Amino acid sequence: IRQIGYCSDDLSEDNMSVRLLVTGDIHIGRRPTRVPDANLAERASAAKMWNKIVDRAIDERVDAVLLSGDIVDHENRYYEATGPFEKGIVRLADARIQTCAVAGNHDWDVFPRILRQLNPQLFHFLGRGGRWEEAFLEREGRRILRIVGWSFPDQYVLRSPLEDLPARSDAALPTVGLLHADVDASGSKFCPVRLSELQATGLAFWVLGHIHKPQHYTSKSGPHVLNPGSPQALAPDEPGPHGPWLVEIEGARLVDCRQLPLSLVRYEDRDVDLAGVSSDDDFDTRVYAAMLTALEAVAGGGQQAELLSLRLNLTGSTTLCGRIGSLAPKREGWERPWAGVTARIDKCTNRTRPTIDLATRSQQNDLLGVLARTLVALERNEVDDSVAGLLDDATARLQEVRRASAYRGLDGAYRDPSSEDPVPTQEDARKVLVAQGWQLLEALRAQVPEREETL
Repeated sequence: IRQIGYCSDDLSEDNMSVRLLVTGDIHIGRRPTRVPDANLAERASAAKMWNKIVDRAIDERVDAVLLSGDIVDHENRYYEATGPFEKGIVRLADARIQTCAVAGNHDWDVFPRILRQLNPQLFHFLGRGGRWEEAFLEREGRRILRIVGWSFPDQYVLRSPLEDLPARSDAALPTVGLLHADVDASGSKFCPVRLSELQATGLAFWVLGHIHKPQHYTSKSGPHVLNPGSPQALAPDEPGPHGPWLVEIEGARLVDCRQLPLSLVRYEDRDVDLAGVSSDDDFDTRVYAAMLTALEAVAGGGQQAELLSLRLNLTGSTTLCGRIGSLAPKREGWERPWAGVTARIDKCTNRTRPTIDLATRSQQNDLLGVLARTLVALERNEVDDSVAGLLDDATARLQEVRRASAYRGLDGAYRDPSSEDPVPTQEDARKVLVAQGWQLLEALRAQVPEREETL
């Protein structure tokens, strides 16, 4: 048991409210991807975000900062991270704010080296060697909060450490758990835990790490579980607002839990319905309107985002379906500034469908009719022997591509390199076949204009 001392001059003994700033998955050493402005990419780096987190903790006069692992990026380990991280810890300590942290799958072997450079009275690393450790916050000689933490002892952890969670030493003292883990991900190599088990522990609150998208699991009977996500959005698969979270606990009761949206880059996916669109001007009008709507929502939302990076999913039935493939790329890179935020179209994905009566077409005894009947079966998920063979083959091919070594080096561009994409399922293959089938049907129809009147 290691104790963290804390003393406050402006809070009385009767006020046992504890304020925490919590975050994780900072990945110091990384910058957000798909940001064309080099200056913004530098200002939005993970190291700069760490500085902002420290500034906010001091401004909010929190009792402690909790870090839930992967503070250092695995590709930029010791040297790039140590300087900025140490300076932040010293600044927090000068403001009489303690820091508690656990290690994740990226920095499990980095923290011991960083600790050699830090005063152990300033920074408290919990759970080394894969063993639970507890520490305490004190105010005016009284313990006000217990913190239990567990750190990755290796890059991969196949079992849940909750089986070894120690019993509370003081049942009257609220406890916060600090853990880097994969929630409800059976078979994960990154410390799989069940949400139900976390909420059955009797703790006041859990702070997790590993998943970069913020997730706040509420409960009426058990503790809330917060995965604060990466404070700086780093890739398009991390949509929505990002930033550290301010948490206030009074006794065993959670009083406040809110995100501080400090991320300078925000990624969003937006659907654009092109139903009824028949001209290039109409297409541009719909796309521009979707971009403006997204921009207004972010610019007016009290966030610090300077870039809104948009990925547009083009949907609906349109006579332009066959031309979207050439129209959409020309709109990628469009920008629209407003109220200090610039919206930029990063990518357009064509999910439109041609204006074809599939039921009528499926009654015809030609190549297009065969394709139409296959699409009907796939969309209704009514699988006969021929379609089952097609699905099996497509599933196998998707899984083969996922395993291909040529693509492994691209993982870090869009996601946590140590996190594995789910193995493609038959349902994934079905969706791909439906999308490609519609595109093929439109392409084949364009080659037989003499039969257009039968549609």
